Amino acid sequence: MHRKTKILFAVVTVVSLGMIGCSPPQASPKNLQLISSLRTALSAQNAQWLEQNAKIIEERREAGEVGDEEYETFQAIIAKAKAGQWEEAEKDALAFQKAQHPTQDQVERLRQ
Repeated sequence: MHRKTKILFAVVTVVSLGMIGCSPPQASPKNLQLISSLRTALSAQNAQWLEQNAKIIEERREAGEVGDEEYETFQAIIAKAKAGQWEEAEKDALAFQKAQHPTQDQVERLRQ
């Protein structure tokens, strides 16, 4: 293998490995509606609604209702919006929302 090919292969491998696990985490069922509410605030670019969502996230975090990965995802989205990157934040919130899957309990309830 040529040196350039080896370097390119190494870069592609590192980037590929870095992308593994980059998908948004699974949110708790209670917080699914919160993702929608956050998306609404972002699409409207409404700072007051954004702050209301941020407050709810903090309250739920303190109550143990928001896990670490979920919290970090919410915080990253909120930080982008506060930095004026509303569209990017909304894209991240949409990806977070689309990454959600029904829990086993939800699937069981649908089967009944």
